[in-house]
Amino acid sequence: MDLSNPFGTLVARKMEKNELARAISQDIAAELDAAALYQAHIDATDDERAKAVLAHIRDEEKEHVAEFMKLLEMLDPIQAAKMADRDSDISEILSAAGIDI
Repeated sequence: MDLSNPFGTLVARKMEKNELARAISQDIAAELDAAALYQAHIDATDDERAKAVLAHIRDEEKEHVAEFMKLLEMLDPIQAAKMADRDSDISEILSAAGIDI
C-alpha cells in the first residue's frame, strides 16, 4: 500500500454487511498473525527492553482480536450462534476424550 497517497485507501463503494463481516474475519487473522510474530521476536531475543515493548504490543493485538470477535458476532448471526455454542461444544469434546474440565 502506498502510504504517501492520502487517497490510496478510499473505496469506490461502501461494503455490504456480509462483506464487512468477511473483512473483519481477515482483520482477526491479521491480528493473530501479528501477535504470533511479536511472540517469535520475544522468543528470539534476550534484550529485556525489546521483550517488554513487544509483549505490550502483542497483548494489544490480542485485545484487538477480542474486540473484532465481538464485532463479528454483531455482524454475522451465524458466527454469533457458533460463539454461543462454543462452551458446550468444548465440554462435549473434552468429556468424550475422558478429560475433566
